[in-house]
Amino acid sequence: MGTFATLLQEEGAGVPEEKREEFRNNIEKLFQAGGMMEMELVQMCGRKAVTIRKASMHDHGMDFNYNYFEDDCWEDAGFSSRNGTVWSGKIGWREFHLVIVAAYVLESLYTDGAAVAMVDGDFVISQIYTGWINSLFQKQFPKKNNDPWILFETLHDQGSTAPDRYDWNELITDLYGLIGYYDIKAVTEGTAAVEKEFDVLIGHDEQDEEDDRMNYFDFVRKLKTAIKKFHEESELSEEEQLSSMIEMLRSYYEQDSMSIAVSKKYGDKHLETICFFAALADAPPYVFQVISETYDVDFWELWEQARDVARRKRLLYDQEIQQNTISVPTKDFLRVRSDDLLLFGEGDTDIPFSQKLKDWFSDLKDRFETIMKSGYAVDNPLYWILDLMQYADENYYRVYTFSDFFQDSIEHLQDRRFLALWKIYDDMLHDPVMEEAGNVIFVPEGPEYEHAGLSYFGTPPRRRLKTYWDVMKKEDRDNEARITFRRYMALLGNRKLRNEVFGV
Repeated sequence: MGTFATLLQEEGAGVPEEKREEFRNNIEKLFQAGGMMEMELVQMCGRKAVTIRKASMHDHGMDFNYNYFEDDCWEDAGFSSRNGTVWSGKIGWREFHLVIVAAYVLESLYTDGAAVAMVDGDFVISQIYTGWINSLFQKQFPKKNNDPWILFETLHDQGSTAPDRYDWNELITDLYGLIGYYDIKAVTEGTAAVEKEFDVLIGHDEQDEEDDRMNYFDFVRKLKTAIKKFHEESELSEEEQLSSMIEMLRSYYEQDSMSIAVSKKYGDKHLETICFFAALADAPPYVFQVISETYDVDFWELWEQARDVARRKRLLYDQEIQQNTISVPTKDFLRVRSDDLLLFGEGDTDIPFSQKLKDWFSDLKDRFETIMKSGYAVDNPLYWILDLMQYADENYYRVYTFSDFFQDSIEHLQDRRFLALWKIYDDMLHDPVMEEAGNVIFVPEGPEYEHAGLSYFGTPPRRRLKTYWDVMKKEDRDNEARITFRRYMALLGNRKLRNEVFGV
């Protein structure tokens, strides 16, 4: 059980060679902007603490399981350099989920051929994912225009026992998608079901004679009539009729043009008519379904004889639909506040932080300068820093230090400026107001104090959580203490912003 995402794509489809480096670079940027983090266990001087850093590309690709915005872990996910593809396990239903699905959507946009992201077997239709991608990379990607038939055929080839259970109607964006949808409906429900839908549409809409749908309806009806007439009037045996039709259709689909001259070499007016309406309908699966019904032969048995060449000609596969593109900023996509993007902003020109946050920066700067003037010093600063990191995790739960700032601190153990930054953190962690605020996620001390019945990522906190972390109320998880400490660590982890506020 759980929520899983994947990319469904036609056989042989993939990111073309000339786009792979760009895709690889952009997938890294997407995972980082979405808050995907690598976790590192620090064990020094008898202390244990976890640090985090933005997930990054390595020789093997990317591998992570923690999302900063969700403040939680899921199964490993990432990017494979060997395959050039996104991969994932269980992804949950919050921010981790959103970012992983967006990664699959990005892969689909770079993929040549039909490809669509899926979550638990359902197509990802929402344009919000493409909108976020456009915002991140300043692109104008339209929603990918897939031929529903190709995706249906792919599911069938993969052994799906019920490929007709999917809501193919969701993929219809124009006549291109509509024809693919009717191909599927014809194969799964029969051409009579399609004709019935035609009658409903025509009965409820005042159709323009030039409407492409009207032309398509007319073409497939006349195609069906032509095949039935050939079946009834031809002097050939049924086996010979089938053979000649399939040979003629293969010859037509194999050529680059839409010319029906290939049918004339058979010297049969019926075949010429069939080829004429098959060309106009531009729906190869529909053509073979009509033949299947007329001759009482399994569709897939017939289709196997021509699928290697059968293709639409009038509606090109690689043609994207013309539509308005949308742009969705990160805070809207992840449903967070601008102030939550503290780690990712570089100042006023990048992310519009609230005035409250800016006032907090000023207060922190004053406290920093006061500590610097006091001549504050620490014996054994490494032990002290490790103790603070461990204390934060044990007493407030999952309040992590960013790896880069921890490394900077290790390299500057005798630098009073770094010690002042840690002193501010020390004071906050032991502030009675913060301690009271942080208590909301723990059970009171007493009989229920032990950790029995709860599982934790890594070392359990000193105190027992009152319920599982992933189902705890958001307002409890985002209590004032945890929000304050996480933002302070994000400020210290953002080198540019840290320098603007503290000059360090």
